[in-house]
Amino acid sequence: MKGSSRHRLDQRAFMEQMRECRDKGYLLSLKQIGSGTFSKVYLACATHERIQHNLKLSSDLQGKRHTIVAIKIVSMAKAPMEFSRKFLPREISSLNATYKHLRCPKTAETYQNNQRSYLVLELVARGDLLEHINTVSDLRCCLGLEEEEARRLFWQLVSAMVHCHSAGIVHRDLKCENILLDDRGLLKLTGPHFCSWPDPGHQPSQEAYLLPPKHSTSPHYPSGPKQPPEPLSLHPAPPSPSSCTSLPRLRLCQLYWIEETLLSTLECQDLIRGLLQPHPHARLDLQQVAAHRWMLPATHV
Repeated sequence: MKGSSRHRLDQRAFMEQMRECRDKGYLLSLKQIGSGTFSKVYLACATHERIQHNLKLSSDLQGKRHTIVAIKIVSMAKAPMEFSRKFLPREISSLNATYKHLRCPKTAETYQNNQRSYLVLELVARGDLLEHINTVSDLRCCLGLEEEEARRLFWQLVSAMVHCHSAGIVHRDLKCENILLDDRGLLKLTGPHFCSWPDPGHQPSQEAYLLPPKHSTSPHYPSGPKQPPEPLSLHPAPPSPSSCTSLPRLRLCQLYWIEETLLSTLECQDLIRGLLQPHPHARLDLQQVAAHRWMLPATHV
């Protein structure tokens, strides 16, 4: 399809989205703040009438000096059937289940038609954690955050994960892009559409290694593999960086690089090592993470 024809179709689709949002009481803007494989996220303003008739929206905006929300628009035409029938309903259910926790974004409402699904979300204005880390790294001329800030954010992440687990939800796609920061620099955990509900009595292991290989969502994520190391046959010799060209080798590199590259305290290294244990029974769970000595204030370590 030629570029001009594609542009006209995109314009027509966006006009339809504006109309559908307006009919529901939201004024969609041209400002796009995020995107996914089958979705785009735009800024929008909630009308006074909509705020009055939606208690969740009214509660979310209470105390704020604006009526701006984020609207995630999912293209049902582009998404495969499995996504529409399984992953999208799972995402909506997860958002509703974690609605009341401070470290999870609030969802005012959802609505859909044959073409699109709309998720009206709390605006988390400062972007994702990866952007923040890169900005701070540039200012410091040193890679990463100060350890005190990392501890503060990690505490909030652990709190969010404890809440998710208490609601029977396992996130399964933890990464910096799925961690947002609000105006006060407080953390909000997003990206729950790969969640699952463990069997009754099941104790989720540490999230970063929970996925079975065929369901890994971000296998080449720069901070390390998102698949469990259980299926791997660990090699006794440390691999060289140049050999990390496959996922198994990449996982080995990650485990061996902890001691080589981290510029953090020994307590922090010990915590990370506990999270990356190859054997699930040796891996720290959330309760152990929360009680780890690195999680205490620096004056108590």
